[in-house]
Amino acid sequence: MAYTTFHSVSDAAERISYLAAREKAFLFVANFECTEFIIVEEPLHQTDVLFDIPSASNVNKDQYQAVDERFTFQAETFDRYKRRFDIVKKGLCRGDSFLTNLTVKSPLQTTLSLKDIFMMTDARYSLCIPNRFVCFSPECFVTISCDGKISTHPMKGTVDADIPHAKEMILASKKESAEHATVVDLLRNDLSMFAEKVCVERYRYVTELHTDRTHILQISSEIVGQLPDNWRQCLGQIITSMLPAGSVSGAPKPRTVQLIREAEEEDRGFYAGVFGYFDGSALDSGVIIRYIEQDLEGRKFYRSGGGITAMSHAHSEYDEVIEKIYLPVRKPTFSEVICINDGQPLHLSYHLKRMEKTVRDIYHQPMPELQLEIPDEARKGRFKCRIEYADAILSVAFSPYKQKQRRSVALVCDDHICYSYKSTDRRRLDYLVQQAKVDDVIIVRNGMITDASYCNLVFEDFEGALFTPSDALLHGTCRQRLIDSGVVEERSIRADEMLHYKTVYFINAMIPLHEAQQIPVNQILLG
Repeated sequence: MAYTTFHSVSDAAERISYLAAREKAFLFVANFECTEFIIVEEPLHQTDVLFDIPSASNVNKDQYQAVDERFTFQAETFDRYKRRFDIVKKGLCRGDSFLTNLTVKSPLQTTLSLKDIFMMTDARYSLCIPNRFVCFSPECFVTISCDGKISTHPMKGTVDADIPHAKEMILASKKESAEHATVVDLLRNDLSMFAEKVCVERYRYVTELHTDRTHILQISSEIVGQLPDNWRQCLGQIITSMLPAGSVSGAPKPRTVQLIREAEEEDRGFYAGVFGYFDGSALDSGVIIRYIEQDLEGRKFYRSGGGITAMSHAHSEYDEVIEKIYLPVRKPTFSEVICINDGQPLHLSYHLKRMEKTVRDIYHQPMPELQLEIPDEARKGRFKCRIEYADAILSVAFSPYKQKQRRSVALVCDDHICYSYKSTDRRRLDYLVQQAKVDDVIIVRNGMITDASYCNLVFEDFEGALFTPSDALLHGTCRQRLIDSGVVEERSIRADEMLHYKTVYFINAMIPLHEAQQIPVNQILLG
């Protein structure tokens, strides 16, 4: 495995602070009880532990070929839930807690693997630990920007959006309002342990979420503060001091956690824990909810929960935790760029062929009809037509074309990169350029030359013959035309053989070969 496990809070905190102070990238995962921590160093350079968050991912979910399989689940009976609900309610009445998060564990029946579920779901924070669990969480734990601004977005309150006046109803609910206020106050205090100028910037705003079963509304708030300049040196202490996350435990934390243990009668493990990614300068992290775990026998269980207050009613709370058992199924999106020259689309058949293959492979259906209506302003000169599509055409946009000029190009290695379809998710490609601090990169995968970040490549040898790497990440339309016409030949090109060529051309659908930018191979920076 690509990770290190810690069973001591202090050891995990020390390692997190050590890596952050040295601006080393890492992924951390903490379980609810703070008895197990996983740390993955340089997580973008491995694919054992999969993660996908707004700022980074070590896998492109758009390359996943969707399957139609869904799961069924055996919901916990109301009577069993009610027994545990009553334990929590008694604790609330005694004053042990003002808010307690009570969870249920529902057996699943599915042939989907944890990786399948990870790849087919869409969430702000996704994580998959092989043979252990997958989560697809909408909820942020904390983010810390490079200048030390810390923020959290507690999510408390869920309602079926199809109920008449659902938004007005949940915002007016006294129970939901009290629950949300308790969590906001708790997390404001958590941030104040290390941050100054802590304040609530947004209170009880509504977000929408579409799932495989229903359409729901969720209520969140935003709390921010400012950390001291040396926050990276104590990042481990900052994170562990706020565990477990208040939105999935309750308040006050110590007595509430005891009440949770009494009612649930088993450890949560990584469910309701947290995970996050530090990229060397900033942190983004999420709460591990919307969670499916796998036991040693391969059985899968869905964990879901909700906050209980003195005003809670068992039936409505039971309905909420069952409603939270869902898969937020994602819809991958792709792009196609067509050159429009004096109002005429060039080489349209090549583009349509690639789009047809993508829709067939990913969505298992024919490509939707494409109607190109070229506006008058795009009928003179060279324009770029950018099409975004999934199982339907999503948008068509036209813009004047200006060729990118590269002053610096570096060779970079990434053995795990995948970009066989022209996905709109370019985070991995953009990351390679940003890390290299150049205008563009030539990507090496398993020792072989592939592509640049936006272009296929053509190498010219010292006798004038032209070759394109057969290990290209993306089979571009210009590249394919040049192969079909016999202008260039496919060839495997090893990175250590690159100096056997004198020039590299950067080609794409917008640039004919004779206009493509050329760079002497000996000017490429070696990584």
